[in-house]
Amino acid sequence: MSYNSDLPVITRSSGLSCRLFGYFVKRSFGEIINKKCYYFISLASCFLAIYIALVANTIISQAPLIFLKIGEIENGEIDVFLEPAQMSIDRYLNMSKVDILIKHEFGSLAPRLFFGCAINKIGYETINLNLTSIDTERERTQRIGTKYDLPVLKEGECAIHKSLSDYHHIKEGDRIELRIFIKEYLDILYEIYKPKGPPLNLRNIIASCEISHILNDLGGKVARDYEDTTVLMELKYFDKFLAKQLDMLPSDFREFLTNFNPHYVVSMILANHPNRGYVYSDSDGYRIQGTIAAYVDSIVTKLGYYPVKANMPILKNIILFNMGVMFLSIILNLIVIVLAAISTFLIYSLLTISVESRTFEFGLMRMLGTGKLGLTVLVLVQAVMFVLPAFTLAILLSYPGLSFASHLTEENFGLSFSAVPSFYAVIWAIGIGIFVPLIAAILPIKEVLTRNLVESLDVSRSKSRGVHITIEYEKKSSTWTTFGFGIIVILYGLSIYYLLPLSIMAMNAELMLWIMLSILLTIVIGLIMLSLNITHLIERALVFIFLFYESSAMKFLVLKNMVAHKLRNRRTIIIYALSLSFLLLTITAYTTELRNIEMTMQSKFPSKLDVSWPHGWPTYPIIAKIEALLEELKDEVEDFGWMSETLASHYRGRFKKTWVTDYGRQVYLKIKHSAITPNYFSVAEEGLFELSTKNKTSGLRLGEQLYTPRGTQGVGIGSFIEGLIKVDVEDPKTTFLLYYEKDTTTLLFDSRPIFTLDSCPGLMMTYNDYMGILAQDVIMSIPLFMKVANISSLSSIRWKHLVIKIKDDDIKSYGKVVKELRRNLSSDDISIWNYYQGIDQIESIKYLLDLIFIFIIILFMFLSFFSLSSSMTANILDQSKEIAIVRSIGLNKTRTMLMHVYEAFILVLTGSVTGAFIGMIIAYTLSIQRMLYSSLPIHFEFPYVHLLTMIVTSLICALLSTISPSLYLLKKPISELARM
Repeated sequence: MSYNSDLPVITRSSGLSCRLFGYFVKRSFGEIINKKCYYFISLASCFLAIYIALVANTIISQAPLIFLKIGEIENGEIDVFLEPAQMSIDRYLNMSKVDILIKHEFGSLAPRLFFGCAINKIGYETINLNLTSIDTERERTQRIGTKYDLPVLKEGECAIHKSLSDYHHIKEGDRIELRIFIKEYLDILYEIYKPKGPPLNLRNIIASCEISHILNDLGGKVARDYEDTTVLMELKYFDKFLAKQLDMLPSDFREFLTNFNPHYVVSMILANHPNRGYVYSDSDGYRIQGTIAAYVDSIVTKLGYYPVKANMPILKNIILFNMGVMFLSIILNLIVIVLAAISTFLIYSLLTISVESRTFEFGLMRMLGTGKLGLTVLVLVQAVMFVLPAFTLAILLSYPGLSFASHLTEENFGLSFSAVPSFYAVIWAIGIGIFVPLIAAILPIKEVLTRNLVESLDVSRSKSRGVHITIEYEKKSSTWTTFGFGIIVILYGLSIYYLLPLSIMAMNAELMLWIMLSILLTIVIGLIMLSLNITHLIERALVFIFLFYESSAMKFLVLKNMVAHKLRNRRTIIIYALSLSFLLLTITAYTTELRNIEMTMQSKFPSKLDVSWPHGWPTYPIIAKIEALLEELKDEVEDFGWMSETLASHYRGRFKKTWVTDYGRQVYLKIKHSAITPNYFSVAEEGLFELSTKNKTSGLRLGEQLYTPRGTQGVGIGSFIEGLIKVDVEDPKTTFLLYYEKDTTTLLFDSRPIFTLDSCPGLMMTYNDYMGILAQDVIMSIPLFMKVANISSLSSIRWKHLVIKIKDDDIKSYGKVVKELRRNLSSDDISIWNYYQGIDQIESIKYLLDLIFIFIIILFMFLSFFSLSSSMTANILDQSKEIAIVRSIGLNKTRTMLMHVYEAFILVLTGSVTGAFIGMIIAYTLSIQRMLYSSLPIHFEFPYVHLLTMIVTSLICALLSTISPSLYLLKKPISELARM
């Protein structure tokens, strides 16, 4: 190794001169030229760490938008619906007056007109739909329907959904007739035109409309369930359109309609928060609630509390999924923290390997008089040489990365964000890019200063060590490591001791989740550190399992290599184990959360296809019509059942309070009674059904047991009630009381528990004490329900849900049955829940999250590859003398290279097995924890595909990390290897 003759010779007391500092910079540039591969690995590692901090933090701040999209499935892209209040005399609003009152302080609010209508295309049946007149320009300024890209519809034009056109064979350019139910609207217009005149006696009109556009998606204009029953028209041309259709009315009134401002009479006014993306990207649903509520309150204050009422359905969904919003945000933030930790460990590993590979150079510099300060500056200069370019490059490339992420977010969610890194992300980047390398350089500097000078200058010995002996003197032994670790543990324990009760007392769910997930993270780290004590056993087992075909000599060489490089390989094992375990933890976390969201949406309804009556109940003729229709659809429908309204809600005049209590009257719990048909549980969704206990002497299905002699004396209850009133299903003598309070009397019924459930779709039946504070459902047979309600006719029962089970769970069959139900029941106020109509949005969200996590997996694998590559390069270069010996005794080049490939393979596999096992344990714990919060049967789903992908990628990295350094040494003659 040669050195420049201009190396300044200084004494240890002379300090650090500018000339010496310039020499260090010059030597660092020379080191870059000589070791381009090492410099590239260091630069790429630091760049990835900083880039992740900039991009990931900015993107993660937008994660709650996922839950906004879920809310938009059921309600459209609308934050606020302003409607006439119930106490208001008028059923319409004056948009022009609203504009004057608010003076456009909140932007141009968007008015709409709604009408029921019957659409009739000649030769096809008549169906009932909703005619919606929209103000396209105003809704575009409010960002209502971000994917709706049609121009303003012309007079007499309308747009419909593709499913409606397919079912009724309607094409673009066809003309259809609309029977519009418009009596109240025309009466108001006529009163404005002629206040003292008699009202118009016109209930509906027939209007001809041209289908100008058929859309695959209405772009968020309306809720997903109503897209195939909506006809869109333009509001500003609607009155002119009416005027041309009303030939039977006086010409002067039609002239009035032609010139009438349609904003004077509107059904509803829509509004979106101006900073919608920023507001809904908050991880705390209650802060979102406060912001949106303040925005709505400012509008209502201007318009008046009594004339209007505000409905905020998306906000209700956000509050419903508030725990999920916080949970996912915290998980994603933990990813950034762990990536920062891995980046720190990786940079430390790179600096350590650099120091170890330059032992002779540092020893020579120490011999020539360079002091501790000079060597410290040399290592820091070397770190800065790849930190500054990496930081600059990461800042520049973060803009296109964020632009792509913003474009992807706008395509999927209709909300974009700035391509400039957030302030929080920049702080993270500065910390990781500048302070992390400085912190990571501490131990390598200590290694330089404490290394024995004689050993540093001895080039005749091999650098590989199988045995390490450390001698410590009592007076000189350092306890700073133990002391520092103790301080960290004490601070961590104190924070948990203080913050956990604080989060419980303050009901701060976000802080509580942070604490719980940080505990999980420390468990992961603790298990990894614990597993380091048995890695040699894992390595030995893996060698004999996967290298079973190799000779004993090759196995022996691989194991000895693992022992010789144990300390250096330990860093790589830690990185791989931490990466895989945490990836499995986070993948399971977001999969569990999406499953929880899906099941929360589904748990509101008994089955995947449910028909309900939100503002009433079906009469007996309608029930007969529905059952006849379902019999005709027996090729698609396997079975169907009914569930009644609750006893108190439909017999409010008779029952004020309904309770369940024990005979000692010590415990009272509010309950809701419903009657079910015998086949209810065979029709309801099985995935949400969890049985606790039942009568084992009966072979009947649960619903059928309610119709036995014993069943007509009993009810089905939740496990929470069972534990609260201390009843035993298997004891035939066990009874409890059903307590009913009326206006003047109190009724008590003896009842038996027929079965108990941990969960039941469409009903609140739980085992969880946390959910037990809510009113629990009790189900009974129809005869018992009639007896309690004191009704004598089956037709008097008011049914709440029609539960339908489709054969083979076929998606096309769901669509067909839904269309037939809508067509035949279009005149009724019904709500149809089709599981597969909303699940596609969940799937699109899962697809987007999968893309994000694939990107994260790639980042983790890159970081792990850099660590593995640097470790294997150092291992192979340090073994130059050993390679010369085995080559000289007959081991050929191929077998020598294969030996190092085996070492890297076993090294990666050891870290992967350790990480997978730890990740599986913690992920299972996490899924159980989430199930306790939600009281839903969320089953643990292990991400086998992701794990296999990570292991295969790691093994490829193991192969790539050994080829280059092995070829570099194997090209040299044996004599030269022995002198290296």
